[in-house]
Amino acid sequence: MKSAIDEIVKDKGIKLGLTNLVRGKQRKNILRGNRYTYIPLVSGGSSSGAEVRGVTFHNRALSPEEIKKLYEAGPPVAVPTSLTFSEWLASGIFDAPSTNEAHPKLTVSREILIKRVANVLGASHPEGTDFTDETENRFDPCIRELHQILIVGHPATYHQLLEIAQDILQGMKVLTLESE
Repeated sequence: MKSAIDEIVKDKGIKLGLTNLVRGKQRKNILRGNRYTYIPLVSGGSSSGAEVRGVTFHNRALSPEEIKKLYEAGPPVAVPTSLTFSEWLASGIFDAPSTNEAHPKLTVSREILIKRVANVLGASHPEGTDFTDETENRFDPCIRELHQILIVGHPATYHQLLEIAQDILQGMKVLTLESE
């Protein structure tokens, strides 16, 4: 359906109200070369009366200067984007450690997260019946690990998927208004 949305938007000259994560230089510089898991939750994962943004797990202790810089950088920020719906789905939503030492970070897109949760965690197919290509399967270990991380009592995958759904609903309001 993503291609159909792209076509409708293009044909009607509509600008979607989607936003995308801005990865701050401070954070990138501190994390560069390290193994870490970064779950931006830009709009704030709200659950059980708590709101969580910008969860990062480091493989080392941060220096006081690094902690101060991260604090001063503030929570992750999303800005309006001119990406098509397909491009937006393909953009990175969280970073996880990679098994490739030359590239210690693996960035997972919204689309891959949705597909892998549906196929690997049994959301749409019973576990063990997934026969997708190896390109997508390489994300499975980090999706499983993300699912094991509890944020305010719920798996991080839940918070990520909820944020994606909220972003889609918010970004597609222009299509709803157009059809009325």
